[in-house]
Amino acid sequence: MLRHEAGSCRNKASYPSAAANKKSIGGKSIAYIICHMKKYQRSDIVGVERENERDETYRSKANPQIDGERTRFNHHFIRQNGSYTAFINRRLKELAPKRKVKDDAVLMASFFVGASPAFFTDKSRDDIDAFFFECTDFFAERYGRENIISAVVHLDETTPHLHLNLMPILDGRPCAKKLFDRKALVALQTDLYKEVGRHWGLER
Repeated sequence: MLRHEAGSCRNKASYPSAAANKKSIGGKSIAYIICHMKKYQRSDIVGVERENERDETYRSKANPQIDGERTRFNHHFIRQNGSYTAFINRRLKELAPKRKVKDDAVLMASFFVGASPAFFTDKSRDDIDAFFFECTDFFAERYGRENIISAVVHLDETTPHLHLNLMPILDGRPCAKKLFDRKALVALQTDLYKEVGRHWGLER
């Protein structure tokens, strides 16, 4: 279990508020928990790291909504020493799989976790931290804290969200195909809603 203290982020300024793009039923705002995943091979990882771990100098034509003046608000719940690739190499050495890992193997599963903009409109800094901390803890318990490469919250875009990157390890070796097949991904979505989203008042 990860440990978290409210208001523990380095920068104590208020977080930027999210856009108020609300959906409603009978006058009540409806917000949904969001979780998407992409799989990456070794050659893709540096680019993902550059975007996830950006500083104020980072620029992206593909993502113009990034506000460099707010990048200082981004923060980690899990941050490993060294680069993503260095972490993966160390972890593979620790695991020492009996069969050689293929050159085209998926070595990183990258999750985008968040909620509808309406969810964040009335949330304090501590509320936002607590929500994303619980999401991080959910993944750490499910897939192993030792396999998480990075868990970083981005607050410099339109809506706060978490990028959580992990090694898809099953039976001591990378195996994204089995670990994240269609059935497993449906179960993941359901359990994330039950264990985190529901008590935050989110819908699935």
